[in-house]
Amino acid sequence: YQEALEILRDLIQEDPAIKEEALRLRLAVATAVVFSTPVGGFGFKRLKIDWMARYHTYMRWSQEGILYSPFYEGTAWHLRFVVASRSREEEHIWARENTPEGYDNPNKIGDTNFKMINYKLNNDDGIFIGLLEYYYYIPICLKAWHDIGGVCGSISTMSAGMCHAYGVPAATVGQPGHCAYVWYRNGNWQLGNSVSDWAETFHGDMYMGRAYFFPVMNEAQKNLEGYRLSEKMRIISRLANPEDRFEILEDATTECPYNFAVWLDLKGAINEPNLQKETVQNVLLPTLLKQQEKETQVSDIAREKVGTSECFGDDRMKKLLVGLGSVQCKDQETFDFEVDLGKPSTIKEVKIKWIGFNRGVEYGIYALGEDSDYVLVRTHKDEKVEGWWYPLITLDGWDMTTTKIKFHMTKKGGRANSFAITKLIVMGVCHDFPGDVSKGKPVKENPGSSDPVTLVDGTNSTIWNGNSETSWFEINLKRICALDNIEFFWVDGAKPENVKVTYKVGSGQEAQKLGEDPFKKVPLSMDCGTTVRVEMFGGNAALKGVKACGVSYNVKEVLKAKVREAYSLKKDLYYVRMHLDKSINNMTYED
Repeated sequence: YQEALEILRDLIQEDPAIKEEALRLRLAVATAVVFSTPVGGFGFKRLKIDWMARYHTYMRWSQEGILYSPFYEGTAWHLRFVVASRSREEEHIWARENTPEGYDNPNKIGDTNFKMINYKLNNDDGIFIGLLEYYYYIPICLKAWHDIGGVCGSISTMSAGMCHAYGVPAATVGQPGHCAYVWYRNGNWQLGNSVSDWAETFHGDMYMGRAYFFPVMNEAQKNLEGYRLSEKMRIISRLANPEDRFEILEDATTECPYNFAVWLDLKGAINEPNLQKETVQNVLLPTLLKQQEKETQVSDIAREKVGTSECFGDDRMKKLLVGLGSVQCKDQETFDFEVDLGKPSTIKEVKIKWIGFNRGVEYGIYALGEDSDYVLVRTHKDEKVEGWWYPLITLDGWDMTTTKIKFHMTKKGGRANSFAITKLIVMGVCHDFPGDVSKGKPVKENPGSSDPVTLVDGTNSTIWNGNSETSWFEINLKRICALDNIEFFWVDGAKPENVKVTYKVGSGQEAQKLGEDPFKKVPLSMDCGTTVRVEMFGGNAALKGVKACGVSYNVKEVLKAKVREAYSLKKDLYYVRMHLDKSINNMTYED
């Protein structure tokens, strides 16, 4: 950091307007960060690029109107991947003078690779590229690649260099046995000359060298105010008491869920031994309430669920259901695949997008209920078709509550002996059904009463006696629970005159409900609580047992759902989310 600050100081001294103009400041910060480690040119590695000259060159070009819109619109982070170019000023000028016709715009400049260079393992004299003689001992530069050729590294570096000539962010990246590149197009990062996806793409400036952090940092830059605030909160949390860090960092993930560093720090904060569970519960309640509201809305409930198919393969089914790829089954007359929705669900609509003639001509869709076998609910006769070559098939939903969907396809009358699907969408609503959330949980009771464990042991063969005109017990549910009701199993003739139920999340505000005689069940309206307290007045209360019914949410699942909400609809962020899910799973915290 010292070197970067010193460079920034010298740039401001050279150009005081940096303090007044946003573009100059962004360019200066990018230059300072990049050149805090010296940058060498391609053909002249011992001759380091002059950072002051680099700043002035791009500033002059921006004033001359030579550069494309991403240069003016990008943040300092984006401009890092412009000023870091290892090509010299004269190479960039040459690149602009030789840009292929039709590619001289911000949306095409990154696609010039094979227009500017030929792929050649051997040069025109038959010399292999691994030898120094390949380039005839001349300095390696954009023009040399253009004139002589090269392989993947040359092609990708040429493409990045063409982008840099116009101020468009770009960088070469590594893939297994290959060199690709990324460039900034239409507000997002795009892979070029690629043989792999983001999962197998690497760049030294990204966290853990993973290039899939390009898209997530780019999302953070789209909300600079939120990103800056979240980063300030992350820094401040390091100065706070250890037991307070989790609350600060969880709020920071709300301000900017794409600030990946905050999530990493959150893992350490929740593992803090002095962190109170009540604090965690209080902090996560707003997040859970927001998630519950979203779950009542119709959405693609098949997305990221578990799909199985002997023909497609489970890995390909997984990519289909996250929107990362298509699936194909060759040389088959029939095939089946199944999607596990994970929860009982109401199905509103099913959409299937086929590829060309690779579609099921006749098919049936079968639904599995909670207490039934598979039932045929839709066939090809119910479909509505849009399009021809990539037809989109739409089928209406059905009334039966469904946990799994099975598709059986056949090729009767079909033109191609294969099946290929590029999109599968199941629109609907998943439901959480209440269960016993109190069984086996810790219980506190009024002094003088009998063993409270008998209240939640799940049997009616044991009896708890309050042994007092005013008796009470309190169940620690250990997790945040959406409470449907609390049910009482009284000993004959031993119920009280009045019952009051109070509940709360963590150390938050209490809510209460009064029971009505005969006090068999008190409805709690799916309100949230982590503790439930029951007070009984009059008489001598005796219970065979008690059951709090609701839906339980563990902390890790709430955090992963928060990640999923921000990341799941952006397919370029899939691998980042998998990284975050793994980090959350590795938290040592237990409810």
